[in-house]
Amino acid sequence: MRLITSASARLLGLHHVRVWKLTSDQPLLRADDGLSAEAAAGAWEQDAPELPAGYRTLLADLGYAGTTPAGERLREGVRTRGWRSHGAVVDAVSVATLRHGAGIGLHSLFKEDEGSDLVITRAAGTERIVPAFSTKSKPVPAGDLLYGLADPDGAVEEPFAWLGRRDCDAASRQLAPDSGEALLVVLGCPGEDAAHSEAIGATVATLLAGLRPDVTLTPVA
Repeated sequence: MRLITSASARLLGLHHVRVWKLTSDQPLLRADDGLSAEAAAGAWEQDAPELPAGYRTLLADLGYAGTTPAGERLREGVRTRGWRSHGAVVDAVSVATLRHGAGIGLHSLFKEDEGSDLVITRAAGTERIVPAFSTKSKPVPAGDLLYGLADPDGAVEEPFAWLGRRDCDAASRQLAPDSGEALLVVLGCPGEDAAHSEAIGATVATLLAGLRPDVTLTPVA
C-alpha cells in the first residue's frame, strides 16, 4: 500500500500525513484489555502539550470557521461525561487524540486492499459515505477533506473518513470483532511539522506496547 497526499490536500497545509498498519494474530478489539479512567488520565494529562491551533485553521480553510476540532470535543466530553474504555486499541487512539488534539482514523483492512493506494484529497462532490453507527448514505460536499482507497482512475469513491462541518468514519471500515488488521491515519494540521504527526503515532505505539504487545505498527509510506 502507498500513501498519496494530493496537491489539493497539500494546499491545506497537510504536509506530514502519517499512516501505520496495525496487525495482530489476535482480534484487535477486546473488551478486557482497556485503560481505567485513572490510567487514561495519567497517559494524556501529564505534561500534555497545548492543542495546536492548526486544527481550527484547517477547518476554517475548509469553510467551517468556528467548528470545534475532534480533539477539543473529546477533551470536553471526557471532562464532562467521564472516560469510557473500548479496549486497548481504541483507548490508545483516544488517548493520543486527547493528548495531541488530532482527529485520528482507525479503519479495518481487508485482504483485497493489498496493493491499493490510500489517497488523501478534497472531495469532488460526487462521493458518498455511510457514517459509522448509521445505515444512511450521506453526500460529501465538494471541497471537504476525505481519504480512502483509490479506484483505477485515482478517485476515492468509497471514503474511509470525511472531514468538514462534521467528521465521521465509514461504517464499512469500523473494526469488527474479528478484525486483525487496521489502518491508523494521522493527518496532522497546518503549522505543525512532522514531529507532531510522529508523536501521535508514538503515543499509540507506547501504549500498545504495554497493553497489547501482540499488536505491531508498521509505517505506510
